[in-house]
Amino acid sequence: MDLEQARKTIEDGGIIIFPTETAYGIAADARNPEAVEKVYKAKERPRSKGLTTIVSSLEQAEKYGKLTEDEREVIAEFMPGPLTLVTRKKEGLAENINEDFVFRISSGDTARELAEEFPITATSANISGENTSYAVEDISEELLAEVDGVIEAGELEDGPTSSIVEIVDGEVKTYRQGPIKSDEIEKVIR
Repeated sequence: MDLEQARKTIEDGGIIIFPTETAYGIAADARNPEAVEKVYKAKERPRSKGLTTIVSSLEQAEKYGKLTEDEREVIAEFMPGPLTLVTRKKEGLAENINEDFVFRISSGDTARELAEEFPITATSANISGENTSYAVEDISEELLAEVDGVIEAGELEDGPTSSIVEIVDGEVKTYRQGPIKSDEIEKVIR
């Protein structure tokens, strides 16, 4: 599947598998609750575990999240890149995606291009509890049967998935440690 076909599929409410800078992910229109529901079903993911989002730019992040000055500084320093930020959500995203706006600007070209028009889901392309997928061959047949297409990019470098952090009153709260360490983030907001 090429980028244009993938964009059209997502726009029409479908879900696809795509490469990011960290692993393969599942993309759906993050504004479309039916498409988001397809991602939960395909991954067999509990609804209590929300989904993350990829946006293409700071401007797009501002449209969907209530960003603070600290968060803007962190975005300027570490995005695009393997950092996911948790902030308060504005209107416009599917209600079932997450209680908060949990997003990143991917440094992967395909991911950013897919998110150019609207935010997409960014959850890993695996059944919940299974290993992260760094090649399409790693993805279970069960999951592949649930998606509407795949953007193949060969084997990705096996590395850690993105760091997930929230900045609360000038303090960094880490939910998942990844390539960007909390102390690096703290230096930016101090």
